[in-house]
Amino acid sequence: MSARQWGWALAAVVAAALVTAFGLVMGPYLAGLFIISAAAVAVPLMMRNQPKLFARACLVVGVGLLAWAMIGAVIGMFLFIPAALLLLVAAFAAAGNRPGAWLTLAAPIAAAAVVAAFYLQPPDPDNEPPPWFNATLDIGTRVHDRDFDRDFHQRKERLRDFGATRVSVHERGTGQFVLDVGIPDAFAEGQSQERLKEQILQLPEVVDLRLCTFHTCD
Repeated sequence: MSARQWGWALAAVVAAALVTAFGLVMGPYLAGLFIISAAAVAVPLMMRNQPKLFARACLVVGVGLLAWAMIGAVIGMFLFIPAALLLLVAAFAAAGNRPGAWLTLAAPIAAAAVVAAFYLQPPDPDNEPPPWFNATLDIGTRVHDRDFDRDFHQRKERLRDFGATRVSVHERGTGQFVLDVGIPDAFAEGQSQERLKEQILQLPEVVDLRLCTFHTCD
């Protein structure tokens, strides 16, 4: 097969691997999606001994990844767009080994239909995850202090007494920590979303608080 095609496909895999590494640091809770997306980029490399099948795989995976990047943009999948474009270049890099007219036409039409179906469907609140609070924390180097870690853990876990369904802390970037607090579908008597919000804001480490849904954070 063409060395040029192989080079472009390999570049796509490298780009996807870098995105996955970045994604694992920025949002560990989405690790599975980043890894699966990157693994899809590597699929054409398994077909090196079948040039025509390799070119078709590059086209299908590249177009599919572009569609996935648009559908999953809100959770960072747009970062895979460069890898998808590199795969598309690989599919057409060799004049004598291209996917074929019918697949070249059918693949983008199918991908566009999937994206349109996703964005045009009416929202279904029953199938969307409940909202959650996303708080930026000012912890700094104290994160390595055992006494601070124990005290902060106890204070954040008390949020469950005010209805929090989950309380987790993760690192977003270098030195920036985020607290995610799940909101129940229905609060128990004496609890409310406003009271839970007040309790989060009382944590001295909280410098910014946003209410997030499946679609956005305000």
